[in-house]
Amino acid sequence: MYISLKWIQEIIGVQKLTLNRLVNRLTLAGFEIESITTKNYFESFDIILDISFTANRADVSNIKGLITEIIALFKANFFLEIPSNIGPLILLDSQISRGMLNLDLDSYLKQIKNDIDPGNSTTLGRNLLKSRSYKILNNYKLWQYNYSLWEWYLQKKSFSKILKNLTLHKVIDSNEGITLCNITSKKIEIKSSPYWIKKRLLLMGFNPVNNIIDTLNYLLVETGQVFFAYDLESLEDLMLTKNLVFITKWATEESFFPISESKKILLNSNILTLTINNKIISLPGFIQNYKTTVNKNTSSVLLQYGIYDAKKIKKSSKLLNLRTDYSIKSEKQTDLNLLEQAYLRLMHLFWTQKIKFESEIPIVNKNSLKHLENHFSLISNYIKQSERKIKISYKNIRQLTGPYNNSNALNKFQIVRNLKLLNFKIDLQTDQSCYVLIPLARKVDIEREVDIVEEIIRVIGFNKFKPLRLNNNKFGYLNKNEKLKRRLRSYFLNLGFNESIHSILIKKDSKNEISLKNPLFNDSSVLRLSLINGLIEKVKFNQKNVGEIFETFELGRVYKLLSDGKKKEIEVISGIFGGQIFHSTWGSEKSSINWFEAKGIIETLIEKLNLQLPIYWNPTNICETSFHPNLTTDLFIGNQKLGTFGQIHPTLALKNNIQKKVYLFEINTEIVNRFSHSKNLINYIPYSSYPISYIDLSFIINKSIFSYEIEKIIYLLAQPLLKSISLFDYYSKKPIKEGYCSLSFKLTFQSESRTLSNDEVLGIINPIILYLEKHYDIKFQE
Repeated sequence: MYISLKWIQEIIGVQKLTLNRLVNRLTLAGFEIESITTKNYFESFDIILDISFTANRADVSNIKGLITEIIALFKANFFLEIPSNIGPLILLDSQISRGMLNLDLDSYLKQIKNDIDPGNSTTLGRNLLKSRSYKILNNYKLWQYNYSLWEWYLQKKSFSKILKNLTLHKVIDSNEGITLCNITSKKIEIKSSPYWIKKRLLLMGFNPVNNIIDTLNYLLVETGQVFFAYDLESLEDLMLTKNLVFITKWATEESFFPISESKKILLNSNILTLTINNKIISLPGFIQNYKTTVNKNTSSVLLQYGIYDAKKIKKSSKLLNLRTDYSIKSEKQTDLNLLEQAYLRLMHLFWTQKIKFESEIPIVNKNSLKHLENHFSLISNYIKQSERKIKISYKNIRQLTGPYNNSNALNKFQIVRNLKLLNFKIDLQTDQSCYVLIPLARKVDIEREVDIVEEIIRVIGFNKFKPLRLNNNKFGYLNKNEKLKRRLRSYFLNLGFNESIHSILIKKDSKNEISLKNPLFNDSSVLRLSLINGLIEKVKFNQKNVGEIFETFELGRVYKLLSDGKKKEIEVISGIFGGQIFHSTWGSEKSSINWFEAKGIIETLIEKLNLQLPIYWNPTNICETSFHPNLTTDLFIGNQKLGTFGQIHPTLALKNNIQKKVYLFEINTEIVNRFSHSKNLINYIPYSSYPISYIDLSFIINKSIFSYEIEKIIYLLAQPLLKSISLFDYYSKKPIKEGYCSLSFKLTFQSESRTLSNDEVLGIINPIILYLEKHYDIKFQE
């Protein structure tokens, strides 16, 4: 999303909002700044930011939402000018303000409620709308007073009132969408848009067209709400009637829809359309029939708005392979509490251009609203979502966040204030807790109390809270089992294996499995007997999608049903490898390993474990269906079976399209642990809460120089900020000249007291490179 820095400054009313301060605060709040560019239109210079946000933050995909977010982040005392004929209450002319202060609160609030009705023409309303030179007040208390009134208005808004100003006659609703046919204009002149609209649209990447379309695009950028404008006469001529009834329908098979004079798109029964007299006039939320667009010959327009299922809009976009500026916004969850504000803002934008619309707005009574809620699932779902509340406890929030500003915990006032800044509504508030009503646009990612806690911390700033650090200087110990598992992992990872993790629940396959009494799914109804099956599925998937063997192992637990009916949990390590072995040595050709080479890998592991008793192998003819009947052997230590090793069963390999020279093993780690010994002494030290910086260094070196010598020099010269160094790449073929090779190292830097800058890390790296090149036959690679 592109935003203008000047636009933000003008709306917030703070000219001292610098670029660096804005970028840093947005980054800390979870946004990404993709680029910063400068643009110059109409002899005006501006800075444009390309801001990226996650898919669940549809609420900030417009200027209004982003401004609300920025205001919350900076804890400003100003507020956005929405809706337009209420917003000036915050930026009142001083003379009007003094008059307002003489009113009692009830009278003032009553006038506010009257003023939001477009049919009402109170003196206050006229003064607010016609006052074009609003001045920022210097009286902070007056700001606070006016802001509290605006906040009261937001807190008191109810869902049912939204439809009153939008629902008109000739509207037919369905479960797929609700078309809100807005008012038609009086006779108008189609001309160029005002300078300030064209300027901002160009900055946002829109090409100005005319005063009607540009105003709708401006509203789209500012509020994220999608309104369509039709040439009323063309629409009536195309439909051969003046009785325009909008109906949402699914398209028929093989129907074409014209989007320009030279282009038509093919529709199918999965595409939602908006029709009049069974003729398609637009794709809801996408694009309209090009014959109905507003042009220079238009004399009257019809404004139309609809509420449609966002998931169906997104599905249609994929099926048609079509995305427009309108559809991108329509794919987001609509917050119906913003509809009225967007409508009022649109009327105000047209009013400033002397474009007038019919003022007749029928009143929808409670019975008709109840009918909509009871009979149309789309409206019913919106209403249910708007009424859902989440209870939060101030005590829980303080426990989860910890000390604020390194001293005090968050108090009740700070918690509520920051939630209101983000447009959350507060209900049933007590000294210990309250209920929070979530804006519709945030229903997707705000579902639990902890989600609300995250929002509070994000707005205040994660850096405002003191991190909980480990201050335990005692010596710790690794038990035998944990030490063994770490050695096993290290062995296989160093060989180039990948570690896999699978669920302990699988689909029922045999009678000896332990079944769950009340499983959630049939595919996870029993406890696994072996890890082998999950690893084979992993290899099968990799073979199908990548075309290469996948060497992998897994440490986990299996569950046996004993002959006496008892159940036993056993910890094992299983693996699958072979076929083409790629990781045995650097630079070796790809080749298949035979049964004896594969067995040697397991034998080497046993030797490294230094067990107390010798291991012996005993070929077996009775084996599971996963193993080859003639190329399988059991491992024994003393008189106990340690595990099984063998080649994959030919039938199983053929069934899963796996190479035949693939080998499996499963070893009981509990028995191995029983015959192992010793413990590791671990000294726990505090960890750093500051980020890690990674640097890769590549050198062309003489083969007579050992890699550990280079590592030792780098480690000594890069102290105390270098935390680790590791070799991750070796290459000695052409174009490297004979007698030399390329080595690449990964260096990890981290400070205990600050975030390291790039210049600071380079200040450590550059002297190391100069030292190595001067004293050794080494050349640094850029």
